Amino acid sequence: MHLIIGNQNYSSWSMRPWVAMTYFGIPFKETKLELDTAAFVEEISQHSSAGTVPVLITENGTATDSLSILETLADSYPTMWPSDPALKIMARNAVSCMHSGFFALRGEMSMNCRANQRLLVITLACRSDIDKVEALWAECMSTAAKVGQNQGYLLGEFSIADAFFAPVVVRLRGYKVAVNAATQSYMDTILGTPAVMAWIAAGLAETTILQEDEVGYD
Repeated sequence: MHLIIGNQNYSSWSMRPWVAMTYFGIPFKETKLELDTAAFVEEISQHSSAGTVPVLITENGTATDSLSILETLADSYPTMWPSDPALKIMARNAVSCMHSGFFALRGEMSMNCRANQRLLVITLACRSDIDKVEALWAECMSTAAKVGQNQGYLLGEFSIADAFFAPVVVRLRGYKVAVNAATQSYMDTILGTPAVMAWIAAGLAETTILQEDEVGYD
C-alpha cells in the first residue's frame, strides 16, 4: 500500500493513518508532499481528485480521507478497533466526533509539532471544545475500565480512536493547555507511544516553515 501524506509537522489528518499503520505494523510505502506549495496541487492531483492529504492507494482502490483510510484498513486488520462490541461502538462514536466536530479547537490550535509550551489565549468556544474532548476521553476510559480494559488508552488497547485523537494531544501539550489529571495521564500515554514519538520526531526534523507557522492545517 502507498500512503501519501503532508508535512509531518503540520498535517494532523495525515498523522492519523500514519500512526495507526505504524503502530499495527501494516507495511506501506510513504510519499510526503510539501503543503502550501505550487507543486502540491499538481502532485496530489496525480493521486486523488479530492486534492487533499492523506491518500491511501491499495490494490482495490484509493481512499481519500483519513476516516475512509482507517475504515478500509480495519476491514483487513480488525484489531484496529476494540474487540468488545460496546467499546467498538464508543470508539466509532469518538472518531466521528473528532472527524466532524471541535472546529474551534482545530481552528485556533493549528497542528504544529514545534509548538513547545507556546502560550495561547483560548476563546470560550475553544475552551468549550477542550472541555468536551476531556469529557469524551473520560467517558471512554471509564467505560473501558468497567469491562476490565484499562491499558491507558481510550478504549483499552490502542485503537483507531487513539490515532484520531493523537494530534489533539500534540496540540494540548504544545499550546500549554490546562487539563485535568486524567487527561494528562492519557496524554502521557499517547506521547510515550512509539508510533506517535516517531511522527513527532519526523515533524521536528523538518525545516519547512509555512506562513510563519500560522497555518490552517487542522
